[in-house]
Amino acid sequence: MATQVKVLYFGAAQQVAGKASEDFTAEDTASLCEQILERYPAMSRVTFRLALNRNLLKEESLLKENDIIAILPPFEGG
Repeated sequence: MATQVKVLYFGAAQQVAGKASEDFTAEDTASLCEQILERYPAMSRVTFRLALNRNLLKEESLLKENDIIAILPPFEGG
């Protein structure tokens, strides 16, 4: 069942989206990524990882109401 989640954009992902955050309705991270790439085709050129409620994901995950997903491109510096 699809639920409302908040997506936070960082770095290059934020530049492509043109905003820091927005809400989506999705059942899992795979369908969420499909929606993001459909809305922002240029995002396909951005390498990124997903974090779900501040935990980096290693695989697809189901989403719950009010989850927070962060789109994290590689960070430079140190």
